[in-house]
Amino acid sequence: MVAVSEVTTAKTTRRAQYAQRAGADAVMVLPVSYWKLSEREILQHFLSIGDAIGIPIMMYNNPATSGVDMSPELLVRMFETVDNVSMVKESTGDLSRMRRIDELSGGRLPFYNGGNPLVFNALQAGATGWCTAAPRLRPQPRIDLYDAVRANEISTAQAIYAELKPLLEFIVAGDLATTVKAGLELLGVGVGNPRGPLLPLDDEGRAALTKLLTDA
Repeated sequence: MVAVSEVTTAKTTRRAQYAQRAGADAVMVLPVSYWKLSEREILQHFLSIGDAIGIPIMMYNNPATSGVDMSPELLVRMFETVDNVSMVKESTGDLSRMRRIDELSGGRLPFYNGGNPLVFNALQAGATGWCTAAPRLRPQPRIDLYDAVRANEISTAQAIYAELKPLLEFIVAGDLATTVKAGLELLGVGVGNPRGPLLPLDDEGRAALTKLLTDA
C-alpha cells in the first residue's frame, strides 16, 4: 500500500497512477489542501482518483496533520459511492468514531487504527488492523497483541500492550518519522535521516529510545 497524497487532485491522481503501474496493491489517500475542503470537494477528490485507477483506495482520516476531518458519515458515504474505496485508516484517536463507522456501514467498511497508543482499545472495538510505521521497531509483540485480541485472550493482550505502551508513546511524542528512523538505526538497519525540515533525533532522545528498546 502506497501513500499518494498531494495538495491537488491532479497531482494525487498522477501519483496514484504511478503507484499502480509500479505494482502497488492499493493506495492510501489523505485529503490535504491549503484550503479547508467541503464534503462535496472531498467526495469529488476521491471520485476523481478512483476513476483514474483500478486498485483499492484506503481513505486516511488524520485531521491533526491534514487539517481535514472526515466524519464517519462521510467516510461511509464515500465507501458506498466510490467503487474502489474499500477501507479507512482512522487516526483521530476517537474510539466512538470507529464504532460509528462500523455501525453505519453494517460492518462492511474495514477500519484500521492509526493511533499507536490506542491500539489495544481499537482492536477491541473491532479494528481490522493497525496501520502505522511503529511496528518496524518491535514487530513480533504487535503480531502477538493482534492474535491475542482476535483469540479473545484479553489478559494476555493487556500484558503485551502494557509492555509496548511506553515505546509507543515515545515514538508518537517524538515524531513518528524521526523516532522510527532513529530506532531502526539503533537496531542496525540504517535508513537515513528524516527529510527536512525534520531533524534527526537528538542525543537525549536516542538515549531514551535505546533504553526503551533494550528494556523491551
